[in-house]
Amino acid sequence: MAAGPPGKHMRFLICGIGSIGQRHYKNLLALGHECAIFRSGQNTGYNRPFMDAFFAEQAQEGKDVQVFWDLDEALSQFESDAVFVTNPTSQHLDTALWAAKAGKHVFIEKPVTATFEGLAELEELVEKKSLTVMVGYNFRFHPLLQKMKELFEGGAIGRTLSAHVEMGENIEDWHPWENYTSSYGPWQEKGGGTVLCFSHDIDYLYWFLGSPQKILAVGGKMTPLEGDAEDMTKSLWEFPNGAIASVHLDYWQRPHRRQFQLIGTEGTLIWNYYAESLALFPHDKQKKPEVWNLPKNFDRNDMFIEEAKNFIDAVKNHSTPAITLEQGIDVLKICLEIKEQLQR
Repeated sequence: MAAGPPGKHMRFLICGIGSIGQRHYKNLLALGHECAIFRSGQNTGYNRPFMDAFFAEQAQEGKDVQVFWDLDEALSQFESDAVFVTNPTSQHLDTALWAAKAGKHVFIEKPVTATFEGLAELEELVEKKSLTVMVGYNFRFHPLLQKMKELFEGGAIGRTLSAHVEMGENIEDWHPWENYTSSYGPWQEKGGGTVLCFSHDIDYLYWFLGSPQKILAVGGKMTPLEGDAEDMTKSLWEFPNGAIASVHLDYWQRPHRRQFQLIGTEGTLIWNYYAESLALFPHDKQKKPEVWNLPKNFDRNDMFIEEAKNFIDAVKNHSTPAITLEQGIDVLKICLEIKEQLQR
């Protein structure tokens, strides 16, 4: 039976206490809600110092963290309104299925999972129990991407002709507290690789242009980095309306680069994450370019706060969240098509 409509105060079970799990835990507490943590014990070896530091920090602040090592025990002893799935990608689906079977609303960190196996069962449970499910593509809450979407939908660049996405970030720079080889990122079995790990960048292209009708991809395990998952790929997309796109993803670049360009019949939009800017270049030479910058008080965590608020509102109001399970599965389909192309 689905969880009933919660009041102002809500209770969340966080499944996974890596960096993203800790972020959601702290944000939900800051928003005035109550949290408990489920730890599977599968990843405490490599990440133990980082996790120990989190619990020490909470204790120093006088906060008593409620921890469970068994999901059924967590269900019986902590009456949560919803579950946050923040463990490694390879564990997402099992955790989400457990939550859905228990009638809990679910927030799943991106990507939904690493394969199609079990997704139909999750969809059936969600529909049967009328559950709210949201997928954690937090860049949809980036103010400049939101402005870009507003301009795009307002016809600022006319009919879309082409798009280009580039995301390059050296995996060795991700988490200073751990060796990258101990994370899930470089390993296929754990749901790693640039395509799934950087599916944020696939998601916002999908958010703007929808699903492609054709994908061609090349690349794979190319850099000197350790691991067996793809660490550099390029893909070409063709959309039903005739627009085309290119997507570059890699674990190797320094300096890091994240950029999204849309070219249309009336102009070009360019979002540069690291330059913290959005620019509109009209095709008409008589019109001047326009540039928008991030608000001075913007903090990266603001995206995650707004994301959590959106999920909470959707649960409380039985409304549609910003990123639905269906959309998350659409993005997964694109990711897995790219990965399949790499094997050919």
